[in-house]
Amino acid sequence: MSDNAPKITQEIWSEIWKKLPVKTLGQCLCVCKPWNTIITSSSFVAAHTQNSSQGEGDSLLLYKHFTNAPQKNEEYTFFLDSSKKESDLEPRYTLTCPFMARDGGNYFRVVGSVNGLICLSDDLFGYTYLVILWNPLLRKYIRLPVPRVNYVLKGAHISSFGFGYDSRKATHKVVRVSYMRVKDKVMDVTPPLVELYSVNEGKWRNISADGVVDICICDYWWSQCFLNRAIHWVAWERDATTFAFCRNLFLIFDVEEEKFKRMKFPDAIAKECTLDLSVTEYCSKLSVFHSVLKGGAAGNEMKRCEIWVKGEYSVGNSWSKMVSIEINSSASFGWVQCLRKNGDVLGFTKKGDLVSYDPLMKEIKRMGIRGCWRSWFTCSYTESLTLLDRKNGVGTYDKATGQKKKLKYELKVLPNGFLDMEEKVVDGKRGCKGDQSGGLGSSAYHQGKFILMEQLMKLDGGTMNREPEEYCSMADMDLSDFMSKAKSMATYLAAGGR
Repeated sequence: MSDNAPKITQEIWSEIWKKLPVKTLGQCLCVCKPWNTIITSSSFVAAHTQNSSQGEGDSLLLYKHFTNAPQKNEEYTFFLDSSKKESDLEPRYTLTCPFMARDGGNYFRVVGSVNGLICLSDDLFGYTYLVILWNPLLRKYIRLPVPRVNYVLKGAHISSFGFGYDSRKATHKVVRVSYMRVKDKVMDVTPPLVELYSVNEGKWRNISADGVVDICICDYWWSQCFLNRAIHWVAWERDATTFAFCRNLFLIFDVEEEKFKRMKFPDAIAKECTLDLSVTEYCSKLSVFHSVLKGGAAGNEMKRCEIWVKGEYSVGNSWSKMVSIEINSSASFGWVQCLRKNGDVLGFTKKGDLVSYDPLMKEIKRMGIRGCWRSWFTCSYTESLTLLDRKNGVGTYDKATGQKKKLKYELKVLPNGFLDMEEKVVDGKRGCKGDQSGGLGSSAYHQGKFILMEQLMKLDGGTMNREPEEYCSMADMDLSDFMSKAKSMATYLAAGGR
């Protein structure tokens, strides 16, 4: 090659690379050190993530399900989703979840997926505080610290999560909205306690809940989606005087401004049962699924599904019913999950089979995948380099070992008798030497004691270098009260709670 030939500058290489898929970039990392330095830089990762989020590259559909046989597995399948009507869903790859929920027989809730990260929460089966941000393609993850609002310090509550991306600061954010339980098992919704975690900051902080008075996110089976720089939840508004249900609405959180606002629901379903409604996005438009079940909200077989789509996001009355699906009883259609780009509907039979429904031809096609009832989740997914540039606080795992990481709060007893926390890879079997639980089981007792002690430790900047009595004093709690609460928590855990 002539010495006079024009050289490709770093800027040109960057423009080329940011249009390449993640797997190809992985190969480029091994070419030479300068290429590796550029591709792993924070500026390039942010540029590639932004480019991917704007629709460049393949469009994938993430499908999660849990199986009990032949063995218990939480599996994530990534399909290539095409807008062509005649196209079938093409499985691209399937991954087994590398993490283990606190109870090894259960599975994670998928909060959502934004710019290559999947947000997992271990809160489906009780009080737990394990939240993971996971990039499955890079095999990297972040385990979030324990939220400030928890059972030990705040008592009974219900929480809902939201997951989004702040493009101004180039960081993912997790929002946790908690409603405290007051007397007579009634939830106090005025206002909730709100915490926000930013990947850039690496910690939870409290934020204002202005605008959330007399509004409650649908508990347990809540849904959320991230669209137009905001997180959207299905919520309901109560009467300020009688506390009775008034109407459904969207509670919205702007992840850049970090402020709440509300949006009206389609009038036709504003008074429907909130449990039968879920929010999602379809081709970058806000959408609502209204599931009418046989036997009401307690049913497990669908009678009809209506899909509403908002035309212009900023126009209030731009909702239209895109499709109404009357489910043939012989099809045993159980639940609708999402719309494909070609207009077909993905859902599940009451036996747990994944099916694709063509609303024009009124045909159902089985996809050959089965999961446990209610363990499914589907959403769009974009491959990205997110977490590639981060070293501190980011974990990884070995694809070859196949060993799951149980990201639990494991007890470590130091020589001086203090308790410390360390992350371990465990085989799912709990056990401690000795049983000081009074018959409750050592694992539950120590787990309850540790969860409480961990909160006290956080008051001291994250290091446990004081006597237990000192921590109790800091938390305005005497030692006997501490032991009582630890045993109470142990009883709760031993009974199956989290």
